[in-house]
Amino acid sequence: MRKVLALSFVALLLVSSLPTVSACETEAARIANGQLPSPTGISPNKDDSIRETVRIAGIGQEVARGQLWMVLMGANMTERQIADEIDRAMIENGSNPNWPSFETIVASGANGAIPHGDPENAGAGPKQVMIGDIVVVDLGARVNDWVSDITRTYAVGGTENETIIKAYNAIYDAQNLTFPLIEAGTPAWTLDDIARTHIEEEGFGEYFIHSLGHGFGVCVHEPPLLSSGTDDPLFGLSYNQQPLAIYDAITIEPGIYLEGWFGIRIEDDFLVNQQDHEHMSATIPRDLDWFMIYEDSYNASEFPGIEDPETNLPSDASLLPAPVGIVEILTLFGLAAWRKLMGEDEIEIV
Repeated sequence: MRKVLALSFVALLLVSSLPTVSACETEAARIANGQLPSPTGISPNKDDSIRETVRIAGIGQEVARGQLWMVLMGANMTERQIADEIDRAMIENGSNPNWPSFETIVASGANGAIPHGDPENAGAGPKQVMIGDIVVVDLGARVNDWVSDITRTYAVGGTENETIIKAYNAIYDAQNLTFPLIEAGTPAWTLDDIARTHIEEEGFGEYFIHSLGHGFGVCVHEPPLLSSGTDDPLFGLSYNQQPLAIYDAITIEPGIYLEGWFGIRIEDDFLVNQQDHEHMSATIPRDLDWFMIYEDSYNASEFPGIEDPETNLPSDASLLPAPVGIVEILTLFGLAAWRKLMGEDEIEIV
């Protein structure tokens, strides 16, 4: 299988745009140094804890998609407001409130073409999310000492754009091609090479600008690096030629990023086991239907916490337009008619 030439220069440029995150020594490094990752030590129930973090991350993605549906239904919401709501929901469902996995990323429109979102605002800034935006939501929970890392991408109002749909399917299919080979003994670079080759064949090779995935555990980015032979500054990891090992927890997260337009990334979590692997995030939808958010995607009774998109709006109500009723409309028409009679053709509404 041929090796793909690395996009090292592009990756190095991306480093300067990464959001600041708190330092985190990897599980392996802390054990080797005789250190502990938290005051309580390394929790022994790693696998069960990670499964729980993935369950909570699934709740976070449900909340994210529901918030984006509210945007479609008329709510004015920023990336930061949506990220805060996601964090609140994950904490309420058991994620560590004092030691997050990482800063939740909500990257809409052109910000989605930056792999880690708005670099000035830790991945989720003041940009208002708009109908028609493609929105990348990258989040994770922490239970005990262990984390998850799940990304989904959504189209607010759906899309018929052929480039966007083709890019989404390329990412989805690239993931599926790698899944059968996730097992102990598989060289990590092989998975990257398979996914990258498919994305190249679909015409998006130059827009896949980071490695296929990485390990995670105590930290969100740990070895192994799933790379076709180069370091990846985006993940802060160095290339190694070691194969996947039993009990590795890894992500598979191909992405396509068209600068100034949109980004698409789908990220799933796996645990390498003695048989082959456990797809821990398999219950979190990732197909094209889940990507598209339409008005009929939810209703008031189906989505937890959403009673009515017109009443359950962001906490900062000042961001929303004031309601205009029939009395106000009749008053404005009357005022306009009066000013017309008085010879004033224009009306200024403050």
